[in-house]
Formats: sequence, structure tokens, C-alpha cells
Amino acid sequence: MQDYSFMTTEEIFLLQDALKKNKKQIYKFISFGLLLVIIAAFVPHFFLSKRLSEEEINQSLFSYKNAWFWVWLMSFVLALIFALIKVTDVRYYTIKKDLTKLEKGQIQVPLEAVYQGNNEMQTSFIVQQEGVKKRKRLFYWMRGRLDDFRTGQQVEIIYGRYSRVILAITKL
Repeated sequence: MQDYSFMTTEEIFLLQDALKKNKKQIYKFISFGLLLVIIAAFVPHFFLSKRLSEEEINQSLFSYKNAWFWVWLMSFVLALIFALIKVTDVRYYTIKKDLTKLEKGQIQVPLEAVYQGNNEMQTSFIVQQEGVKKRKRLFYWMRGRLDDFRTGQQVEIIYGRYSRVILAITKL
């Protein structure tokens, strides 16, 4: 059974902290993408300038003056940024929705799996939820590594309703 209630001020601050970490992670990915664009745009041009004439360089697929070069490069960088965001479980938009709606959920379930993510800066829990249809859900502890929890332990989780960011977790 899931209960939804309004968040306390402390829980709102915890979510805001998680949002800041997610925003920092997104900025890191975007800056990495921009660095790739700069390297991919100017390094090939530099090496081609040693061997080819300026006209041959401008006709090359590796020239930053070629429109197709920019199309494939930007497509690659955007796909890379979104892949990094997906792989690292960035929950920016769902946390923002939680901060707008201010609803939290509470469940008591056994842990199915526990694993560390994001360079051990986040602990994720998979639980089997009871209800109309049994399904596994992933919950996120965004404040570092939690080593005290093991698979099979019965826990009570208080979480943001939409982001499933854990606000409090206790063993039963």
C-alpha cells in the first residue's frame, strides 16, 4: 500500500540538494560534449593543413567549413550527452516535478538488489512492490554510499513520488 503525503521542509531541502547534484552532472556532460566538438572540429583541420592545399581541405569531409561535418558531429555529441545522462540515472526533470508537487510516498518492502552508481556517489535499490500487478521499481539514494543495506532486508522507504529519490530509509 502506498501512502502519499506532503513533504516537510527538510525533505524539500534534500530534494533541492539532489537537484543541484543532477544539474552539476548535466553541466559536466555538456562541457564534455563541447570539448569534443572543439577537438573534432579543429584537430583534423590542423593535420590536413600540413598535407593538403586550402581548397582541398575545404572540400574534405573533415573540414569545419563543410556543413555535413557539423551535422554528423552535433548528432554524435547530442547522442553521447543523452546516453551519458541515461546511463548515470540523472533525474533532473522528475526531481523538479517533485519540488513542484511536493508529494512523497512511503512503502515497506524487502530489498531485491542494492548497487552503487555514479562513482559510488549514489546507491540504488530495486524493490518488488505489491499491488495490482507486482513490479520491480528502482529507488535512488543521492547522498553517497550506503553499505548497511543488503538484499532481502525489510525496509521502510520515504521517497519523492515522481523521481523515486529516497528521502529516508530505515531497516525494519
